[in-house]
Amino acid sequence: MAIKTEIIDEVKADNSSQIEAKRQELENNYENFQQDLKTQQESILKSYQSQADQKREQIISRAILNKKNKRRSKLNECLANFITELEQRLADFTSDQDYYLFIFNSIKNSASALPDNRFKIWLRKADQNLLDDLKNLLELEMKDYEFELSVSDRVKSGGFIIETCSNQQLIENTFAALIDSYKEEIAIELKNHILE
Repeated sequence: MAIKTEIIDEVKADNSSQIEAKRQELENNYENFQQDLKTQQESILKSYQSQADQKREQIISRAILNKKNKRRSKLNECLANFITELEQRLADFTSDQDYYLFIFNSIKNSASALPDNRFKIWLRKADQNLLDDLKNLLELEMKDYEFELSVSDRVKSGGFIIETCSNQQLIENTFAALIDSYKEEIAIELKNHILE
């Protein structure tokens, strides 16, 4: 009986030890699972936070770009309107007597600035009637220079093109070239004084 009790006690102790070991193992597994779960949750939250930050930056960048595009579009519209009005005023100017003097003085200035004394000058077709008078006046005022004047499709809006007969240098003093050369400056002025 005593041996039986001792064996039962030993089996109970062994079972208790095994149960305790199993309980400890399950507790450790549960703690590890909880820690893994917490790590995964933190990782997912960080990922979502990162995606949210990235999405926010994209939205802000898109909004800034849209605002810039709208401003540039408005600037382009103002610039186009300004240039259209400027072209109309220049077209009106070409029918004025001062246009003839402008052409004459501009040709004189251009010829004086170029390193030659023989020039080809092209005017627009609408200025055909100015050719003879302009040539006579230039030869009278600038006796040491020779001028060959004609019309060309290259000059559409008014002004002229002058080229040295040696074909080394050319100055395009047309209204279209003049407007193009100042287009960016006009845009900057419009932006600074109108759209700000």
